[in-house]
Amino acid sequence: MRAILLDYQGRPIRFPEERWQHIIQRHRDMADFEEGIGKTLLAPDQIRRDANDPTTVRLYYKWFPVTPQGSKWVRVAVKFLNGDAFVLTALLTGRI
Repeated sequence: MRAILLDYQGRPIRFPEERWQHIIQRHRDMADFEEGIGKTLLAPDQIRRDANDPTTVRLYYKWFPVTPQGSKWVRVAVKFLNGDAFVLTALLTGRI
């Protein structure tokens, strides 16, 4: 287990090492911005349902004026399932 993060409602969100490895392999720019994941969960600017899995996945967005890629949104996908929640992925994006 890499960490347990809290979201804006105080819910524990698991952040397994395997998910971190997935993130830094697929979204290399996040390797230098890991703190953006916790900050996004704790104080999101927006939360949306995932179009592919609207019942169990939520997308948390937070705007950061300074990231390794300049001004960007951090998007963190969290899966909620049977009382459990964990980070699926995270990335930097120019739009929601």
